[in-house]
Amino acid sequence: MITLFDRYLIRRFFVFFFGALAVFLSIFLVVDLVENIDKFIDNGLSFSMILDFYVNMFPFYIHIAIPMASLLAIVFHLGKLNKLNELTAIKASGISLYRVALPFMLLGLVLSYISFQFEDKIVVPSNQRVNEIKRDYMSKRRKIDRRLKNNIFLQLESGRVLNIRTYDTSMDIGQYATLQTIDNGQLQERLDAKKIVWKDDAWQFIQAEKRTFENGLVKAFTFSDTVVMHLSVTPEEVGQKNLDPENMTWKQLRTFIGKIRALGLNDTQWLVNLNFKAAMNFTSFILILFGIPLVSYQTRSRGLGPGIGVSLMVIFIYVTVLKIGQTIGFTGFVSPFWSVWLPNLIFLSLGLIFLVKARK
Repeated sequence: MITLFDRYLIRRFFVFFFGALAVFLSIFLVVDLVENIDKFIDNGLSFSMILDFYVNMFPFYIHIAIPMASLLAIVFHLGKLNKLNELTAIKASGISLYRVALPFMLLGLVLSYISFQFEDKIVVPSNQRVNEIKRDYMSKRRKIDRRLKNNIFLQLESGRVLNIRTYDTSMDIGQYATLQTIDNGQLQERLDAKKIVWKDDAWQFIQAEKRTFENGLVKAFTFSDTVVMHLSVTPEEVGQKNLDPENMTWKQLRTFIGKIRALGLNDTQWLVNLNFKAAMNFTSFILILFGIPLVSYQTRSRGLGPGIGVSLMVIFIYVTVLKIGQTIGFTGFVSPFWSVWLPNLIFLSLGLIFLVKARK
């Protein structure tokens, strides 16, 4: 049950939280604008297009600022209570530091969950739009890029994988196409063509080389001027936005991993990224847990400066360790789950130890 005391603590927390969030967002916006202003001018982007760019960039800024704002908010909030002797009075009334910490820790869990949902439902689609703007309006070949799709990767029926290096959506013609048939992780057949064309409701592979395999070795090889195939993919689907697995929602990435696994291909990298999405969004809780005992070690005479400095250092170390864990996970040396969740467990344990040892 939330008491009047809890509401007071949470209300004051959000005052500092939104203040810190506004500061971080302002910094991110100014830095990005300075970095990209030349690109906007050189590519002749209108004000409405620039506004569209930053409207879709803002969710990303908010997402990365939430954990940092959470830590600074807890340091400012409890530091202010400590400086004004309110924290001492609270302890003198019989309320322990653990009881003071309880609403903040619950709030950290709520913020972590909100951060995960916010990234999945808003940040990822917004990032996809930002990438479209960069590709279509800020690249040197933007006029051509709007109709050309590069490095298309499609998983089809019966274990087939279609890869097209370059596809012209205006003419339904692709250059350098490869169609592979995979069964239980083994390559059974490969069709390489210099050109792929949609004609008469079928795909035509032009100047095609066909290889069949057995036990990893080429069993047969044939060359044909044209190979006509009916595949379960249309030109519209080929020309659709080709999502980068690095920028997929949780559901999209799980579906992608399922397809990769069904083909018998290595899914380690994507499993690591899937777990990283959840682990990274746990940051708010971890940092709030670190911030609570951090304030108890501060003296009123030294102010909030040291606490802020230590807070920023904690953020840097935590994110660095988490990224290192992700990289190790890519190598397969550690399981995808533990590669990104072990750093969280380490920091969670350290936070609890500091809380137990903090001045009550």
